[in-house]
Amino acid sequence: MKIKNMLLVLGCAVLLSGCTKSNIVQPSLAPGETMGPDFNLYNNIEIDMEQLKEDVEDIFFDEEEYPDVAGLEFTVNIDEEYVDVTVIVKDGTDPEDAAFCGAEAIKIINDQVAVQDFGYAESTEDYFGGLYQDNVIRLKIYEESAHQAGGDPVFETTVEKDEYEEFVIE
Repeated sequence: MKIKNMLLVLGCAVLLSGCTKSNIVQPSLAPGETMGPDFNLYNNIEIDMEQLKEDVEDIFFDEEEYPDVAGLEFTVNIDEEYVDVTVIVKDGTDPEDAAFCGAEAIKIINDQVAVQDFGYAESTEDYFGGLYQDNVIRLKIYEESAHQAGGDPVFETTVEKDEYEEFVIE
């Protein structure tokens, strides 16, 4: 009796499996469409600015890595070939540390743009990155209280396209 029940269950399973079309084994594709990852590199991708700002802030506002940072504002305007960067450091920040924060902000912005568009080279120790080959950098560094009061920056510079500059605040 057990053998008959097993054969009956097995027969039902065979019949039911033959009655359906499995999309897992045989997905339906349009003519010419293929499965798998797309390994093509696409350049000149439109940058998602909201995602860029979130990604940059996630990195730059890390208290352990950048303890002197109080704020960051930036605008990437590829059409007009400039990037505005305003770094806000805590009051009393050492000038050397403030200059470091300015350079790091520029590099982080570049590297997060490069994540979205592989056409841009990443930054290195003495290279701001591929974003700035075709874009001017306009950097301002403020202490927190001066920025809130509408005061003057402690440092301001313009870095021309495809240039690298070490920032020194006196």
